[in-house]
Amino acid sequence: QSTGGIPTWGPVSGNVVFPATQVASGDVNILDDYEEGTWTPVIGGVGGESGQTYDIQIGTYTKIGRLVMVFGQVRLTAKGTITGGIAIKGLPFAAAAGQVGPHSLLWVSLATNWVNIIAVLEASDTFMTVYGSSAAATGNITQLATADIGNASRFDLSASYHI
Repeated sequence: QSTGGIPTWGPVSGNVVFPATQVASGDVNILDDYEEGTWTPVIGGVGGESGQTYDIQIGTYTKIGRLVMVFGQVRLTAKGTITGGIAIKGLPFAAAAGQVGPHSLLWVSLATNWVNIIAVLEASDTFMTVYGSSAAATGNITQLATADIGNASRFDLSASYHI
């Protein structure tokens, strides 16, 4: 049951029931939204992409209030045409204004060697730009380019951010 959009205890003892459509509260101390769903991760470019094919595109998310937790796995079978720096696209919600955060990635079958790879989510974006370090040195980070990935490149990620 829900009264005025505010979650109430459900018919089974101990459950919280949210309305099917969020009824946002003006009170930041009221948890008024919970959602689980899927999203489709894409390996593309900040400037665009076309012709990619995949054998894995798995994405799930949990949204609790303003906090979104995403999990994804994506693997190419053909990289197609990618313009601009490499990005993981298709996040289910845009990041909040002022939100910037690096997230770690697992990477497999890249075309160039990297010591570390991170994905950076910027304010208002629904994609993470991929950066890497090619040597164990401080300040040595560059945005991955089309030449850095191959037809079987794979990224696995887990990230959390505010919307």
